[in-house]
Amino acid sequence: MPPRAGGRLAALLLAALAWVPGGAPACPALCTCYVSPPTVSCQANNFSSVPAGLPPGARRLFLQNNVIGALRAGTFGPSTVTLWLYSNNISSIQPGTFRHLPALEELDLGDNPHLRVLAPDTFHGLRRLQALHLYRCQLASLPSGIFRGLHSLQYLYLQENGLLYLQDDLFADLANLSHLFLHGNRVRALSEGVFRGLPSLDRLLLHANRLVAIHRRAFRGLARLTILYLFNNSLVALPGDPLAALPALQFLRLNANPWACDCRARPLWAWFRRTRVSSSPVPCASPPHRRGTDLRHLRPRDFDACPEEEDEDEDREEKEEKEDGADAWMVPGCERQTDGLCPPMA
Repeated sequence: MPPRAGGRLAALLLAALAWVPGGAPACPALCTCYVSPPTVSCQANNFSSVPAGLPPGARRLFLQNNVIGALRAGTFGPSTVTLWLYSNNISSIQPGTFRHLPALEELDLGDNPHLRVLAPDTFHGLRRLQALHLYRCQLASLPSGIFRGLHSLQYLYLQENGLLYLQDDLFADLANLSHLFLHGNRVRALSEGVFRGLPSLDRLLLHANRLVAIHRRAFRGLARLTILYLFNNSLVALPGDPLAALPALQFLRLNANPWACDCRARPLWAWFRRTRVSSSPVPCASPPHRRGTDLRHLRPRDFDACPEEEDEDEDREEKEEKEDGADAWMVPGCERQTDGLCPPMA
């Protein structure tokens, strides 16, 4: 090939990398743009706001590792499929910021330590969203309806926030959710309806919270769950056999809890005897003569002094719930609701 022809071809290839849709500037200053797929990369440039002039046809926007403080409506184009905003200083998201992004499939807002509050309609309209990252923010609570309409969501990352409680039906619209990451929060109790509406859930990570109580029907409806992590909490017992609602469970971690290996351990011990789940050790913390013993290896005679368990039918359970309400799974010390760490009462 003649040198001049080769130079012309190289110039054409370089020009192809600069994306100029509709005569708009190829790229905002300090950013890099690519034509296939249409991508704008503006990460790690110390931007304090989203740069102006984002090409409206961009499908991938990479804005991570800046110091962006606020997101405003009308900033992002309707063609956006992937939007990375992690590791910024985002503290506020204007209503409607994501409302007109019908193609959005992945939204990463993780590692924004100043993001403490989300409006209930922040994510409304994102019908194609498959992955939502909200890890390592400072969210103490999530408003009712925050995930409403996210029917395509498969991955939800909420780990390492300051979440104090999870209200009933918070995830009720997420029928396709397969992975739910809630570890590293401050949740103390799981109520009966907290995981309602999650028939596709495969993986549930709840380790490194402050769990002391799990309602006996908290896991009802999770027929496809295969992985459950509950280690590094404050669980002493699991009354009511909540794990019986998990027929597909394969991997379970319960270590690093102060398990009481007295009569309260019998439901969990009996569950292990009738299942083939791969489990971590479950070391006893009490009574003293059983400290360090694996709960799974207790013997039937260890429960000889325990009162016989009564068979409870549905009518009896319903009657107890009406009489006791939340007391059936109440966190000790939560009756007064004064410390802000308890789930809200109905």
